[in-house]
Amino acid sequence: MSDIQPAIFSTLGIFSTSQEISGLAMSSLTDGDAELVAEETLCLVSVVTARTIEAIAPGMDELSQSLLVTPFLYRDYLVGSVMLESTDAAQGSQGVLIGERLERKSAFYTAHLPASKLPTGSVLRNVALMWMGRISPPGMPTGPEERLDGIGVTDSLESHIRLIASHVRQVSP
Repeated sequence: MSDIQPAIFSTLGIFSTSQEISGLAMSSLTDGDAELVAEETLCLVSVVTARTIEAIAPGMDELSQSLLVTPFLYRDYLVGSVMLESTDAAQGSQGVLIGERLERKSAFYTAHLPASKLPTGSVLRNVALMWMGRISPPGMPTGPEERLDGIGVTDSLESHIRLIASHVRQVSP
């Protein structure tokens, strides 16, 4: 079976879930940094998706590895779009800075979500709490746990995991 259909489905899921969760987060954060939230969320959801694939379809290693680079491919697409619209060649150097930030963020989530383990339960909750702490500006009146529980991020991630797992199981031999 080709990994094309699960790859497309997973990628659509990464973008859709990242947008949903970023929107939820920004609605609860006063003075939140939209770019930070978007980058952290895209990295988190990409790693969650890759770990889901690793856990339920061990033979799809290429797919899980390609999902880990989704934030970087998206960065390349956005930077390329800006470069096409601009006559300023320096715009391309911005991509390097973004790439370095994405490297650190992806490494963080990759380290906290064990390879080949379905990211559920307390592991998922703990990583979601860390995500909330990383995206929250200083001086928030509530703690990360209260903010996380108030916007339903863990539920969104769990739904995403179930959708990805169900689809891959359905199309895998």
